[in-house]
Amino acid sequence: MKNLPNINDIVSLIDDHIEDDDELDLVKLVSTNANDTNQYLLFLGSDNQYYAKNVSKIEELLVYKDLDIVYNNDKDSYISGTANIRDKMTSIVNFDKWVGNEVLDDEEYELVIIASYGGRRFALVVKEVEYIISIESSNMSVNSENNSKSSFISRVSINGEDKLCTIFDGDMLLLDVFDKIGTQSNTDICSINSVKKVNKKILFADDSKFIRRMVEKLFKKLEYRYVIYDDGKDLIESLPMHDVDDIGLIITDLEMPGASGREVIEFIRKNNIYDDINILVHTNMSNDVMQEELLKKGVSKILGKVDMLTLSKAIDNFIQ
Repeated sequence: MKNLPNINDIVSLIDDHIEDDDELDLVKLVSTNANDTNQYLLFLGSDNQYYAKNVSKIEELLVYKDLDIVYNNDKDSYISGTANIRDKMTSIVNFDKWVGNEVLDDEEYELVIIASYGGRRFALVVKEVEYIISIESSNMSVNSENNSKSSFISRVSINGEDKLCTIFDGDMLLLDVFDKIGTQSNTDICSINSVKKVNKKILFADDSKFIRRMVEKLFKKLEYRYVIYDDGKDLIESLPMHDVDDIGLIITDLEMPGASGREVIEFIRKNNIYDDINILVHTNMSNDVMQEELLKKGVSKILGKVDMLTLSKAIDNFIQ
């Protein structure tokens, strides 16, 4: 895996760019072939609270003031405008507006985080980038009941001090900002019919309640038996309670509290009794290197989220 750059190097690059006012520079955050699901970019909201986004979903960081943005007039939209970034039209989304914080004046925002997943590319405007940190899944606590836009929270060490950090629900952000995705997914589910009838259970794990609800609709439409878990730890702990011959398929997200999708996969593949059960990875954080590594670990297929047609076909193909 390519080493992540030190945050001081990133800040230095940003400062040099701002000082010299040169042509727009790319601030490399992480290689597109990054393969570490525990690495997070830490940034500040206008409330001076810490938020984090997994680096595997991030393409790059750019200086906000250098973007040429065409702003829209829809005050109710989370999309504030559009910019041509690397010859691709990219939606501009203010993080503070989406999360419900006070929206600051433009000059108080430093960077945009360029992300691409769920079939959408967007630039997330943030106040200030702080660090690249490692957060283990075992140190995350589910927080969606306390904050609907949060997946989980974690304690992080910043300059020797313990702070709380919110890992926000990226899937919810995607569905909120691009509301047609959810509408299309529901339409797709209504049109789907299973071509394979197997009387076995599907075990599914994802920390996003919105993804869980959407996938549950799909399972019901396909008329499959299923059990849905909030995280990987719950799925792992429940496995001995299921008759192995009654499990037809296991589907897991990667980024989850308690135990990550990688830990789920490793646990299952170390137990020979589960050798005949296929595993699908349902995630928005995979790239070529990550996919290759997951396939070597014994995964049958990696699927992007919020594509119910593709997921339904994969279920029919891989359920035993």
